[in-house]
Amino acid sequence: MIPQAWKENRPKIMRRVVFFFLISGFGVLQISDVLPDVFGLELLPLLALTVTVGMFERETYGMIFGLLAGVLCDMNNADGDGVYALFFALAGFICGLLMTYLMMNNLLTATILTSFWSVLYALVSWLVSVGVHGISGGWKPLLTFYLPTALLNIIIMPIFYYLVRAIKKEFLNMENDELSF
Repeated sequence: MIPQAWKENRPKIMRRVVFFFLISGFGVLQISDVLPDVFGLELLPLLALTVTVGMFERETYGMIFGLLAGVLCDMNNADGDGVYALFFALAGFICGLLMTYLMMNNLLTATILTSFWSVLYALVSWLVSVGVHGISGGWKPLLTFYLPTALLNIIIMPIFYYLVRAIKKEFLNMENDELSF
């Protein structure tokens, strides 16, 4: 016997399972260095996914999926101090909160939010690398690696926005079909 709550929330649960596997899959790709480096810059799909999933799933699930993405990023670091888990959870939560109360969900707001979080991620990563790891070079790594990486991630963000939007629409259609019967 299937519980009534499962029957009623089946499309929502399935959609969140798909997002879980999507974030986990791209997390494995990002950690294993399978994604190509573009002009020596890293692709960071987890940041764009966190922002867009947070926009479509709102604050609670945005925070949960952001936490998952951040834990996957922290697994790639030698320190594993949880900075990225906190950062990504905060990004997913705030993006969802902004969509709920202040902004409309469209490509422009996704670009603005991804730009903000990508630049902030670049600054945090630079501070962690210089402050914690003691990498020398001062401002040079920030200007030649971290900020250009943020720009690259802003450029690829529409791919993830449209992917998450298509998944959300498909499951909303499934939910509406089940309600019509």
